[in-house]
Amino acid sequence: VLVGQQGLLRKVVGQLTQAVGDLWQEGSLTAAHEHFASAALRVFLGNASRPYAQNANAPCLVVSTPAGQLHELGAIIINSAARSAGWNVAFLGASLPAAEIAGAVIQKQARAVALSIVYPLDDAALPGELAQLRRLLPPQTAIIAGGRAASAYREALEGIGALLIEDLEDFSRTLDRLRHPLDQAQPA
Repeated sequence: VLVGQQGLLRKVVGQLTQAVGDLWQEGSLTAAHEHFASAALRVFLGNASRPYAQNANAPCLVVSTPAGQLHELGAIIINSAARSAGWNVAFLGASLPAAEIAGAVIQKQARAVALSIVYPLDDAALPGELAQLRRLLPPQTAIIAGGRAASAYREALEGIGALLIEDLEDFSRTLDRLRHPLDQAQPA
């Protein structure tokens, strides 16, 4: 209540998911613990973002993880952040091939697609998936990518013109720029 939806995502949920991921990687938590935490947060964030009414005129954002990226908690968090920022969100879940993501973007006439890239850091197939996604998307569709492993794929992401985000605050600013592109072009 004190920090609002965005504060909850940034100050509590984001830090909690970081800690769970770190503890899983170091072996202090099992995969079952990580999956339990993810399931609980999925339900919690789904309920927390439900009050935000969908506006038929709002831009659409498709949210997913690319093929091979099985951890969807980052995608769930950005789904909630985008909904609270007034976007219509089509949440697709984890590990979808480029053609499936592009099909949803086209069907929904989405302005952007947001990809959560968390683990692994060394998926040799991911750069090809990202390149295929860019080829299949309409040229005006923005690709937003973030997550703890996203920087490991920086070259591939820059190669497709993706907007690489650092954190939820950066994600919110990016959504604002995409929602109001004409405002950004005018001098202050």
